[in-house]
Amino acid sequence: MISHFNSQWILRTFKSMLFRRIHWETLLLIYLIIHSGCSEEKLPEDYLAVVNDKMLTKRTVSYLVDSLYLNNENLEQVIQNWIEMELLTQAALSEGLEAKDEFAIRNDFNSRKLLASEYLKEKLKEVNTVVSKEDLESYFQKHKNEFILNYDIYKVNQVITTNLSKAIDLRNTTLSQIDFSKSVKLTFKPEEVIDERYAVYLKEFDDMPYELANMIQTLSPGEITYPIDLGNGEYLITQLITKYNKGDEPSIEFVKELIEERIIFERQKNFYQELITKLAQEADIKVRELK
Repeated sequence: MISHFNSQWILRTFKSMLFRRIHWETLLLIYLIIHSGCSEEKLPEDYLAVVNDKMLTKRTVSYLVDSLYLNNENLEQVIQNWIEMELLTQAALSEGLEAKDEFAIRNDFNSRKLLASEYLKEKLKEVNTVVSKEDLESYFQKHKNEFILNYDIYKVNQVITTNLSKAIDLRNTTLSQIDFSKSVKLTFKPEEVIDERYAVYLKEFDDMPYELANMIQTLSPGEITYPIDLGNGEYLITQLITKYNKGDEPSIEFVKELIEERIIFERQKNFYQELITKLAQEADIKVRELK
């Protein structure tokens, strides 16, 4: 069950996950690649991993991570993250992605990490971001239970105006079954409208005026509130389009944007897994076995 529909927050979280880590199946494949037939001859005693001509040592890690909190499991993740970063950085340099400071790119960890990130962003542009109607419907049917609501949601039209008498007129006009947006245009001069929003969703715990929070629970679809005084000579009018109750399964239109973001993220994740695996297969990678 989904706890909230802040899709922008979800998208940022997914993207953050994408750039921080890769899927465990890819980790396993890379592990098999780097542990097949590699020799530790002529490598310094404190080495942890090598990607082509770049090396990660225990001394380097001590600068990056507080050793007090570094157990073998955490160290393995640090090594894996470094390998991924090096694979991307070296691919970026080999493909001619320009570095602002050549010396820094060759020697500075943060600069190389930044270049790896920029390279990945460029590569992700190759991912198809067009989601078809068929893809949407298929995903929705497979994941319906994930979209069941944990709270009431209201789909509304809203306008904020400086003219109280016309706000009352708007309510009367809209009650006469005239389209809300048309009513706004017919009722107000442009300079009298502070803000207008159509077909937006309000959650029951959203920050909204106390009067609206009480009124909206009693409205029927199509009904409009009395003007609510927001202060500073501004008045809010809200029309309820429809209400989704806690426990309802929303329509596909309601979660369309979120589904599109999920599908695109899955494509990006798969692309990333394939890219890292390909780069690992082409590279000379050695990793010390931790004891």
